[in-house]
Amino acid sequence: MAGEPIMLGPIRVLCAVATAFLVCGGLGFMPMAAAAPKLSDADDAAIKSAITSCKAEAKAKKIRFPASRAFLRDCVTETIRNNPTKR
Repeated sequence: MAGEPIMLGPIRVLCAVATAFLVCGGLGFMPMAAAAPKLSDADDAAIKSAITSCKAEAKAKKIRFPASRAFLRDCVTETIRNNPTKR
């Protein structure tokens, strides 16, 4: 028995199949993401208006790319929270 090569090929294939089964099988137990509710036309217009005004504000303050994304996100969030549309 000494000096004979160990057959690693079938063991590698078995491990690969078992790993693939665990990964793919685990996906079946994950909850599916719920679809976002459809926005009304008034809400959609309010968000677009907030984005436009916040972009103009960021440009006026000369806030550049990496910081402008965070500024825009925060500005739009605050604008929508402070000015709720009537439903």
